Amino acid sequence: MKRFKLLVLVGVVLLFALSSAISTQRHSQMTNLLSLSMKAVGWSAAEMEMELLKLKHAFRRLALDDIDADEVRLRFEIFWSRIEVLAVGEEAREFRQHPGVAPLLTGIAGVLEEMDAEVAVLTDGDPRALELAARLVPLEQRVRRLNVESFTGDSALLSLKRVFDLQYEANVYLLGLLISGAMLVLLLIRESRNNRWQALHDGLTGLPNRTLFRRGLEQAILRARAQEQKVAVLIMDMNGFKEVNDQLGHAAGDQLLREVASRLNDGAARGAMVARLGGDEFGVLCQVDSADEAVAFAEGLSDGVNAQITIKGQQLCPGVSIGISLFPDDAVKLDRLLNKADTAMYSAKSERLCCRLFDQEMEDRALRRRILTEDLVRAIDQDRLQQLYQPIVSMRSRRVVQVEALLRWRHPHYGEISPLEVVKLAEQSGLAESLNLWVMTQACRQNMVWRQSGLPPIQVSVNISPMSYSRFDLVAMVDAVLRETGLPAEQLVIEVTEDTTMQDIEASPQLLSRLRRLGVELALDDFGTGHSSLSHLKRMPFQKLKIDKAFVRELEQAPEEIAMIQAIIHMAHSLGMEVIAEGIEQFSSHRQLSRLGCDYAQGYLLYKPLTGGEVQRVLRDDSGLSLAALPEREA
Repeated sequence: MKRFKLLVLVGVVLLFALSSAISTQRHSQMTNLLSLSMKAVGWSAAEMEMELLKLKHAFRRLALDDIDADEVRLRFEIFWSRIEVLAVGEEAREFRQHPGVAPLLTGIAGVLEEMDAEVAVLTDGDPRALELAARLVPLEQRVRRLNVESFTGDSALLSLKRVFDLQYEANVYLLGLLISGAMLVLLLIRESRNNRWQALHDGLTGLPNRTLFRRGLEQAILRARAQEQKVAVLIMDMNGFKEVNDQLGHAAGDQLLREVASRLNDGAARGAMVARLGGDEFGVLCQVDSADEAVAFAEGLSDGVNAQITIKGQQLCPGVSIGISLFPDDAVKLDRLLNKADTAMYSAKSERLCCRLFDQEMEDRALRRRILTEDLVRAIDQDRLQQLYQPIVSMRSRRVVQVEALLRWRHPHYGEISPLEVVKLAEQSGLAESLNLWVMTQACRQNMVWRQSGLPPIQVSVNISPMSYSRFDLVAMVDAVLRETGLPAEQLVIEVTEDTTMQDIEASPQLLSRLRRLGVELALDDFGTGHSSLSHLKRMPFQKLKIDKAFVRELEQAPEEIAMIQAIIHMAHSLGMEVIAEGIEQFSSHRQLSRLGCDYAQGYLLYKPLTGGEVQRVLRDDSGLSLAALPEREA
């Protein structure tokens, strides 16, 4: 039935369009014919005859000394100009196309050209003007004959008849246009209710959409204001919906959305409004007496949604994260209520809670995050970030052989921002690639400054964020930075954490091998905190392994950590990797690690993070670090 209606509607629209096109074409033809027969041609011919008569009359008056010669020459020039316009002007094209017009214009132009020299020497009362007037008589007769034969009598009647015929045809087509238009209007009226419903509801679940949800919220606010009541706005987002789509397909995702919509409808209180706002996001409006009632209502909805469902043979337990805002407690304007419920929802999702009631701290955190994100863009573009370098010392030579680049950002309002937060902000706002590029470029440039100062060559290591590792062309970035800065590839170390390499177990060996072919060294960072296996580690072309600071910090308190670290060092050496212990803050830890065979040491016991200039002084004065002079730090 729907297909038949669609075909009928398409047919009516085509008929309407065809009638409109034909009617327009006929009307255009009629207008063009009117212009041709009554204006463009007829008026042009009449004006030409009038100008010719005026010129002939001017010659006769000159012979009688009734006008002066200059006026006659002016009249001659006007007539000649008119003939030239008719002969070449675009506006006279229809006139020239009329039979006999083009030869006539050519003949008149020829006569005028012959007369030009004689007209130029005429004087007042000159009798030669009569001869010139006589030479115009044949032209006058030809022009008169053209006007009579072409624009009066049978010719004019035929043109008028054609005009009336076109008008009749236009009326017929116009009638068809009106009929088809009336049919179309009737169909549109008949279908308007369906169209209105479709415009305000979600096609997949049948729930109200965002537009209707906003209207419902406007009305609920008006009622609550008049009755001094509260309105709860619930914004909820499904947990793990993307994984369902990716693993089971979009058809399974659609089935899950329909089931969740049905459960929300069943669990909503009477008078509540449930809507699908888009994707896997839903909204609920309800009238409540208190914040506790709103939270209890949200928890009930969450419990109802969480019941198990079977889709394509898979047992799923759909969950939602719900954010709640209240009118008028949290806001009195519609958009502010929605924004605050959305903020609470993201807070619930990040804290892995089923629901959260909005509080001001959430908005403050969201505002802080937004400000920091915007300022981070400018900080990267304008080099407002700072890069420090923590030296890494050889256990054998006691000399600095490498530095690790450490990002620092001091915000003018929020003060020091931790590197972890900076990286998280960058990844959430799409700045991860720009930030990694900035850090790597600055580190390589600084190393070139040390190198060009005649200092001993050292390596600089750069940490790569998980997103840059998996989503961007890391190999191309590293290659471009090395080419731009001129730093030898072997003096750059790329640090990657265990968990980062586990993002794509199959692709990681190939990616790391491509980096290794550039000539850079690779270091496995934070070893011992991730979930990689020995078989996975054996496939990775790392040259260095960094023991996580957590193992080093517990070295004194937990003797069993000694055996663990010894096993890590032995395993790394057996795989051809050198070992770096980071986070060393006690002399005893340094001594123990040295005895266990650790190759390099890093930590505040040796050096705190330094500026580029401070590192330069350390390298220039480096004659081997004397640990005996260093105080042992308390744990």
